Amino acid sequence: MEMTHTKLNTEWPVRPIGELLRRVRQPVDVQLGQTYQEIGIRSHCKGIFHKPPTTGEEIGNKRVFWVEPGCLIFNIIFAWEQAVAMTSENEAGMIASHRFPMYTSRNGKLLPEYAWRYFSSPRGKYDLGIASPGGAGRNKTLGQAEFDQLKIPVPPLSHQRMAVDTLAAADRAIALTEDLIEAKRKLKEGLAKLLLTGKHRLPDCKAQWCERSISDLAEVNPRTAKPPFLDTQVSFVPMANISEGGGLISPPVRPYRDVASGFTAFQDGDVLVSKITPCFENQKGALAQDLSNGYGFGTTELHVLRAKASCSARFLFYVSMSEGFRARGVANMTGSAGQRRVPTGFIQSYRLRVPSLPEQERIANVLSMADRRVKLLQTKLTALREIKRGLMQRLFADSTSEVRLARGEDRNAA
Repeated sequence: MEMTHTKLNTEWPVRPIGELLRRVRQPVDVQLGQTYQEIGIRSHCKGIFHKPPTTGEEIGNKRVFWVEPGCLIFNIIFAWEQAVAMTSENEAGMIASHRFPMYTSRNGKLLPEYAWRYFSSPRGKYDLGIASPGGAGRNKTLGQAEFDQLKIPVPPLSHQRMAVDTLAAADRAIALTEDLIEAKRKLKEGLAKLLLTGKHRLPDCKAQWCERSISDLAEVNPRTAKPPFLDTQVSFVPMANISEGGGLISPPVRPYRDVASGFTAFQDGDVLVSKITPCFENQKGALAQDLSNGYGFGTTELHVLRAKASCSARFLFYVSMSEGFRARGVANMTGSAGQRRVPTGFIQSYRLRVPSLPEQERIANVLSMADRRVKLLQTKLTALREIKRGLMQRLFADSTSEVRLARGEDRNAA
């Protein structure tokens, strides 16, 4: 297969890396009895991680070097899949093996931060692949000579700083949104724990709660009516289309004849609970909604709960996603390692305290609102990541486009 890539910006001089960056090497004189901490680098531009502390005895004769903050650094084994990062003050005093070469500017013409952003781009990934000869995996190692010979465009320092600052701002926006999503999720989990157990009652809800089993509230793995025709379009839901934390992810549509046997049938309003490890522990489940023609067929690794008249399907869904239900389910799994499943009997006999139907609906409304807030932030996060991808494309690959910082007159014109 022929590999294609975007053009370089021909208006900028193209120079070999060896003329622009120099390697930083400060060997560590390892002392027995001393404690050291090594670093590693995740692939796919996911940054540096810190390994557990180790001793001089454990390091032995391995060649290690002091980490210098502010350097471009690679994992040469996985550079081809963008195991690239920038060191910071967080790594000061730590060490790295010879497989983690560090680079700083040789002559001030290329900022290490810009080089990091460049090698984090699609064009940079292509270049790292060229400089990593050999087969896949650990045989595909970044070569020092090949890396030094890589030629990259060198824009003016003003453009480099603008690119670095722009992408840093995008990263901050992404990180802030990720933190907000995590905070909202934890808030919702705490709220669910209070509301689903009755430890916190909503205003004007005073009716007594009753203890029931799930079999009192729902049919477990019920029979589902067949679609009227073999060519009726139905939703097809493999496990990959069920999200962790609850929900269906764009399930494809299939004619009924293709899924009529060998799959679990369900309908709009049913609660889906994954039964196999680790899907159950990871909260894979959903409230089936907006299925094609109201019918769904999915993996056989699902339990289906169909709420009775005295139970809100949405309330039942939140019960099935609750920490208490999942913890008890894990404790009652049967089968061998890797194939452990939650038995039907556990689902049917699981006991819980249940409020009146109106209070169930009110609790479900509160938790649904919390879910919507998380989904709005997830939509924003997706948009921010797309914006960053677009910026990377324009800053490092497009030979005709130009990215400019907004000036006052630009903002006024908008």
